[in-house]
Amino acid sequence: MQRLAIQRRPLRTPFAPAMISLGDVELISISSDKPATIAELSELCLERPGKYLLLLVERGQISIAQAGRLSSLREGQYMLLDSGAKIRFSANGDVGLLGVFVPAFQLQARLRNMARMSAQPLPCTELPWRIAKGLLRMLINEIKYVPPQLSYSYANQVVDVVTVAVEADSQSMFGSSGRNALFKRCSAYVRSHISDYGLDPNKISEAMGISVRYLHKVFQESGESVCAYMRTTRLETAKTELADPQKSSLQVREIAHRVGFRSEAHFAAAFKNRYGFSATQWRKSSQLTAEPS
Repeated sequence: MQRLAIQRRPLRTPFAPAMISLGDVELISISSDKPATIAELSELCLERPGKYLLLLVERGQISIAQAGRLSSLREGQYMLLDSGAKIRFSANGDVGLLGVFVPAFQLQARLRNMARMSAQPLPCTELPWRIAKGLLRMLINEIKYVPPQLSYSYANQVVDVVTVAVEADSQSMFGSSGRNALFKRCSAYVRSHISDYGLDPNKISEAMGISVRYLHKVFQESGESVCAYMRTTRLETAKTELADPQKSSLQVREIAHRVGFRSEAHFAAAFKNRYGFSATQWRKSSQLTAEPS
């Protein structure tokens, strides 16, 4: 039986927003004048700790309450929100919203100023955002024609496109410093060489043409050490591949080796320590939840 990673979420309530899943990345579209539909977003966020919601307002205005702070989000604005923190959404009148739930790690790996960008109402009218919104809207409208085996490829494209747009805003707000650009180069190098067993700070610094000491400083400013970043990247990449229907023929040990773990036992222990369940359990559960109803 073919396992589908693309799915439309069943209705939770008569007011539930339309949701589409592309593996760990989920798209959401709301066009409603019913307050209960907007309020449903609060429950969806609570159910997704470890993810961020990127929410864009296409029409109308909504209020967002989080950590004792009340913000207003108007047409042509977006906000990046930590789903792990309690959020309350409300609106009066007709609104049109477009959103995407993304695992926090995938954003952290690409955005150096993510913490400072969070919970800030920002404009989403420039070219990068028009491209991002176009892709999100197209996927939502055309999802029934997308082959299931392409779901994870599209999920990666969604993350890449929206982070390009957010990063453009980050550079406008905080400046494009040399270390910001260097962090992006270093993190991209890690992701593209994740299968290299011998990847370490020495190899990264040599490839980037900087000292090991300076490399550590660049990552320290991002809130995570070089080694911690490499380890997290390896585990998150493995987690994504284990859930990918296109990788179902690969054994767990093969995926462990593909992401740079020499020892299957070391990988198994690291995976369970990080996520609280084994790699095999994760693969089975992710495939079951991807079954069409």
